[in-house]
Amino acid sequence: MLIDCYECKAKVSDSAASCPHCGAIPADPTQSLPVEVADFDMRFGSMFWVLIKLSFAAVPAVIVIYTAWTIIGGVMNPLLHM
Repeated sequence: MLIDCYECKAKVSDSAASCPHCGAIPADPTQSLPVEVADFDMRFGSMFWVLIKLSFAAVPAVIVIYTAWTIIGGVMNPLLHM
């Protein structure tokens, strides 16, 4: 049965764990179904490539953090050593 989400008013299944549109959790958690992972089967080669992709995805984040740290340090250093 479809019900209205209390936050975004979209139609949501009454057995959904959260609203797929806005992510709101139902006010009555007993109505939602728990999610349980019973088995996780992944080949080693697939897992290896997932880890390689994750490590490459982290490189831009490290560059952004390093650049922000350098800029903030460059601005704050003269202000703190007056």
